[in-house]
Amino acid sequence: MAVKFRIVALLAALFVVFPVAPSPASAGLGDASILESNDPGVGGFVSGNVEYVGTLPLDSPGVGGRVIKVGKQVRFYVTGLKGLSIYDITYPALPVPLGVFPFPHAQNEDVDVSDNGKRVVISADGALLLPIMPLTEGVHVIDTSDPASPVLLGSIDEPNHTSTCADPKCKWIYGSSGSIYDARKPANIKNVGTWNPGGGGSHDLSRDPTGLVISDSTPRYVLDPRKNPAKPKVLAVGNPDAKVDNNYQHNSERPRAKAWKPRKRGSKGYKSSKLRPGELLIANTETNLNPQCADQGGGGISTWSMANFDKGKPLKQLHAFRPINGDYNSTGDAAINALGCSGHWFTEQNNLITAGWYEHGIRFLKVNPTNGKLSQVGFFQPVATEASASYWVGKKDGAMYAYTVDYARGIDILRFDPKGETPSSSEFRASWLANLDRTGQLSERERYICRIAAN
Repeated sequence: MAVKFRIVALLAALFVVFPVAPSPASAGLGDASILESNDPGVGGFVSGNVEYVGTLPLDSPGVGGRVIKVGKQVRFYVTGLKGLSIYDITYPALPVPLGVFPFPHAQNEDVDVSDNGKRVVISADGALLLPIMPLTEGVHVIDTSDPASPVLLGSIDEPNHTSTCADPKCKWIYGSSGSIYDARKPANIKNVGTWNPGGGGSHDLSRDPTGLVISDSTPRYVLDPRKNPAKPKVLAVGNPDAKVDNNYQHNSERPRAKAWKPRKRGSKGYKSSKLRPGELLIANTETNLNPQCADQGGGGISTWSMANFDKGKPLKQLHAFRPINGDYNSTGDAAINALGCSGHWFTEQNNLITAGWYEHGIRFLKVNPTNGKLSQVGFFQPVATEASASYWVGKKDGAMYAYTVDYARGIDILRFDPKGETPSSSEFRASWLANLDRTGQLSERERYICRIAAN
């Protein structure tokens, strides 16, 4: 009982609800004033279908996370420049800290975790110009079978911006550098080849629930590592469409992958463009150091068709959502910050997307699962924000909860009502304009170095 009391007391010390503060960014922005009635008390704005619950500031600077269900417990593994934190988020409005692993690194953008929650993979490439960067470059495997006492099992000193588990137990790792790592003996991790038949690497890779791995490279590969992770089979390839969004590929997610069934040749609808479950791919691009979002300049979230990928048909990019460069009288739906209009990490659930958008906070979008069309449905726009990522973490009382990971703020907890009122076009436009002149120092530095590395 005493232990439980101490945990609750610690949680109370960690959990913060920011006091009400006016938004200095709203001054002089014309129709930005229409958002003031929805001020959540964090010095910014939320749409009427989003509720701000609270903040865990100790995980700032926060970069990436992962949601894993272990038995009946839902956990959130989050990494930032300080290291790894693990929370019990079974009740998403009341997270309980389970453990912390101090491991300063620069930087792990997308922590990966085994399906059973017992192993965490952190990688770092020294992308941020910080004193800690020489200490933790490489790929690192951490034992989290006891989340209260994580233990470093082994490392390999080869820089990777991100790394992805190629199997459920994270015994095989695909690095963004293009390398394949055998981590079956984590004290002696070995580089055994490359997953990229074209050479080079990518920003990230994602393993879907069926075990297929999709690369965020150009071209994009659908890889099957299930029989032999050391030599994955290429099932399909896809190139971005210059008419949709051919910017730098960042990350992707394949919803309802387990519901996928192959189309039968010659059957009715075999060549139909209407997407079936598991044929939709959602992806993001990153376009930093770009002062204009107009035309094809600004990256955003796009959708792809994976129809007949099992037969080698190329993936086809369908639609894209991106901010466009606007002015105060524009009927467009976005404006930009000094360093660009780039989205970042996102997740999808029930045809709804929650995405980090740097100084533009968190953006909620809806995707049509049959044609891939995207539309915005909500926002969380603090003034002080450098939102790196957003994750759907659970449902309670008819609402969906999202955790954001933010360089400036740590972890924000949001409650999204799918049945709530969608903001008007004027409200969306005002929310994009609200932080027009603000660029956070950490995200500015991170994006600058990332773009140099990408080129």
